[in-house]
Amino acid sequence: MFRQMSRFVSRFRDLEQQEFSQSIEEERQWRVLKEKLASPQISPPIVEQQESYQRKCIAVMSLYAQAGASFLASNLAYAWSGKGIPVTLCELPKVTSYYYFALDFERRVRQQVRDSPTPSLLMQNNHLRIQIESPAQLQHESSQTDTANWLLRICKDSPIVVIDVSSYWNDLHSKQIFEHADEIWVVFDADLARLTRLFLVDQAPAWWKTERRKIKMIANKWNSQLSRTSIMKKVEGTLSLWDQQSGATQVTDMIPLMDGEKTAMASAKANLLLELFPEEEIEFQSLIHACKGRML
Repeated sequence: MFRQMSRFVSRFRDLEQQEFSQSIEEERQWRVLKEKLASPQISPPIVEQQESYQRKCIAVMSLYAQAGASFLASNLAYAWSGKGIPVTLCELPKVTSYYYFALDFERRVRQQVRDSPTPSLLMQNNHLRIQIESPAQLQHESSQTDTANWLLRICKDSPIVVIDVSSYWNDLHSKQIFEHADEIWVVFDADLARLTRLFLVDQAPAWWKTERRKIKMIANKWNSQLSRTSIMKKVEGTLSLWDQQSGATQVTDMIPLMDGEKTAMASAKANLLLELFPEEEIEFQSLIHACKGRML
């Protein structure tokens, strides 16, 4: 046993003294390996990936009461936020809130954690923020500077801001909002007699001319009969009565009349239509895709 151990040690020492030749490539690989082992190992920083969004402010208004600006603005904001896009929905400052009553704000707000001094209702995993001012806190005086500051503040909350102007398009605050908005969505419905009377009797507002490039005309509660070419030519001819230049004003989008039972049920339960009936989102597709909120 002792002799075997002696021979093993002697053989090991002999091998230790021998020189082994390496090729140029082997030497290079060995050198790279030693450099990697010698360098400090720094784990790559964990970077939180944040999606970037195109900022956009959209003012949605009705040419007359009940045309559907609030219905479209609220359900579209709900649909966009459901796709993970942060959206703020609000109404004109110093105007009695429609959403306060339509969405039963006092009941809902008690069920959520308040994280902002601004009265707001959070939906869609907090991606949708509906700013609602209680009528009890409503102040009746506001200067132009107040409106400008208000607009600047809400545009910081979310990349997409939807302002429901309703039918208050002649309001002083509305004019300022139209001036700063990226798009103005003008909503009218199938009451063609009311539409014609408005354009024949009333004068075109100043913003109709100065902000013309921002305007999108949206026909709400529309159907296949109204979509016929002969009817659409009459409608676009009527819309052109406020234009000084020649050529008909184009209707950008047509939203169909929704299921009456579903809209009535949603209203009775103080919900948005798409809250109770998400399958109805298909009816809003033309407007949902009109706003490319996500920067792809």
